[in-house]
Amino acid sequence: MASSDRKLLCDIAKLYYEDGRTQAEIAERFGLSRPIVSRKLAEAREKGVVKIFIDSYEDEMTELERSIFSAFDLKGVRVASVPEDDSALAVQITARLGAQYLSQFIEPDDRVGVGWGWTLYEMSTFFPHLPFSASVVCQLTGSVDNAMTRGYANEIVGNLSKKLNAQKAYTFPCPVMVDNAIISDTLRHDLKVRSVLECGSQCNKLFINIALPDNDSCLFQAGYIGEKELSELASRKAVGSICCRFFDENGRVCDEEIDSRTMGISIEEIKKAECILACITGCMKAKAVYSALKAGLIDVLVIDSITASAVLKLAEANGGRC
Repeated sequence: MASSDRKLLCDIAKLYYEDGRTQAEIAERFGLSRPIVSRKLAEAREKGVVKIFIDSYEDEMTELERSIFSAFDLKGVRVASVPEDDSALAVQITARLGAQYLSQFIEPDDRVGVGWGWTLYEMSTFFPHLPFSASVVCQLTGSVDNAMTRGYANEIVGNLSKKLNAQKAYTFPCPVMVDNAIISDTLRHDLKVRSVLECGSQCNKLFINIALPDNDSCLFQAGYIGEKELSELASRKAVGSICCRFFDENGRVCDEEIDSRTMGISIEEIKKAECILACITGCMKAKAVYSALKAGLIDVLVIDSITASAVLKLAEANGGRC
């Protein structure tokens, strides 16, 4: 399919499925007949431009939300019902629900800190425009972006600062990790770096990301950690990272050396925030999410149904309520 043909299908599908326009309105906009618009919508479904997922388990999902909510000390939880065989669609569904639900926890003059990652980026694109202004939107950790790896930090800050009508917005002008603690300490004395670090530590609402200590992580792909570090993290029983801070099953920093050269908000500073918001997909993250929930590193959770079920099984296996 030519790119121009696919773009037309995408434009028509977005107007119909996302914006709620009628086929007659779309026909008038593009100078087409209504039957042609109808055929274009059918073609979009046939060629995978539009994927329709029918949630027939609403009651089960509501029960799953209640079970997750009662198992952990949460301020709110939503579970997105997703298919088992389409991870990209699962991200889209969860990110859309995350944007809708988590936006309700943002209030006027909030200081909003943001992590980075693909799911957070998708959530930021779906985030609604709010009818008030946040005080600031601030990147919480250094960037990972290079020619081969994307964390979408700048895009997330840009999207959310617009949607929240933020009075100020800050990106973090340094890499997420440096070679040693001496360089980290030196950078922290730079005026701009120091001001962003202070801004992040003062944010009262945080959008965090959780990643795994494995070969698929952005940190590994971008060369910030290697096989040696992964081996060390495994020996120290790391289960995941939150804003690039590696933690064990109790939510504690598990490698002080790596932590000392990581640029960004600390786990202790994360815990002090008024509200920690997370939008997470991927059942491989279940243990990391469970450990973060148990340690109080997440207050409001939006999660896909497959990962939610895995997290709940871990909770039940460890005695239920945490």
